[in-house]
Amino acid sequence: MDGKNTKLSYPLEKFNSDVSGRSFHNGRFIQRMREKAATLPNVRLEQGTVTSLLEEEGTIKGVQYKTRNGEEMTASAPLTIVCDGCFSNLRRSLCTPKVDVPSCFVGLILENCDLPFANHGHVVLADPSPILFYPISSTEVRCLVDVPGQKVPSIANGEMATYLKTVVAPQIPSQLYDAFIAAIDKGKIKTMPNRSMPANPLPTPGALLMGDAFNMRHPLTGGGMTVALSDIVVIRDLLRPIHDLNDATTLSKYLESFYTLRKPVASTINTLAGALYKVFCASSDQARKEMREACFDYLSLGGIFSNGPVSLLSGLNPRPLSLVLHFFAVAVYGVGRLFLPFPTPKRIWLGARLLSGASRIIFPIMNAEGFRQMFFPASVPAYYRSPPVN
Repeated sequence: MDGKNTKLSYPLEKFNSDVSGRSFHNGRFIQRMREKAATLPNVRLEQGTVTSLLEEEGTIKGVQYKTRNGEEMTASAPLTIVCDGCFSNLRRSLCTPKVDVPSCFVGLILENCDLPFANHGHVVLADPSPILFYPISSTEVRCLVDVPGQKVPSIANGEMATYLKTVVAPQIPSQLYDAFIAAIDKGKIKTMPNRSMPANPLPTPGALLMGDAFNMRHPLTGGGMTVALSDIVVIRDLLRPIHDLNDATTLSKYLESFYTLRKPVASTINTLAGALYKVFCASSDQARKEMREACFDYLSLGGIFSNGPVSLLSGLNPRPLSLVLHFFAVAVYGVGRLFLPFPTPKRIWLGARLLSGASRIIFPIMNAEGFRQMFFPASVPAYYRSPPVN
């Protein structure tokens, strides 16, 4: 930010050596997981486009799908896992979707360049909003430029290339500049809306909603895959003791505990992603500027001040209370700096606005996540559901 930089590391001292941050070509990663699953003797892989869920008397019985040849087929199952991504056309009957699109990402791949910090993700606090860089192979760096709002400059008529060269390029680290310009000139520019959607399930016998079809957060912190894989572990452990899935109503009642058990990881990452995005965006409001600078300087302090937030956004320490404490510690740190060397009425008023602004950022996000499930999960009856007796 503004010529300053700070390096944050994952606090991995208490973890096994195989625990680390991962970045990758998303499509390749998912395809490899499919291939791995297909090697199991009890898995049969069928490829097609699901057009609808099969429903009988309020229970999902399977799916209708089209094969590559355009042939209409059906597949029946006692339990259907619906995970058709952010553009899901199946979620409407399984949840109450409230999708927000705060911004769009403009994606480029930079080739044969060195990042300021090798094997690290990078966030540039630019104007009007952050720019991300992270390695996805030994020679490629993914660049994601955040553009606020739902409209982006046109790629077809050259507006996008002009915007990237005149507005964005001057703000990126100098060692990436040439590769960034080369990537623009190559013309392989992609755009993607950044969607956020709180989990608001409608428990339905015979079906379970997962992944981006179920819950999304701003991709600034790269938390989507972490939440998805964490959810898979939760649902795996819930299903493991069950040998018969055919009592759909009883199974659905039991699986309601999934929505509470997933909350520590999911709500921590979701809330931090939404809050950090709002803090990291440039603003003409002086209080928001102070909060942004306070956040950068707080993380730069090192020790618990960086380890705490990094362990939250990575899912290493999924504690919503710890998130709230760090978020308001940043705000208080910002207010404290305003009061030095001595508090004037103008500075006190700015400090009050900073605290008020911080509250307006984080509380609506936590409200959407559900205060009770976030902070008092043990008070939710579904938390204690036992597996159905066969």
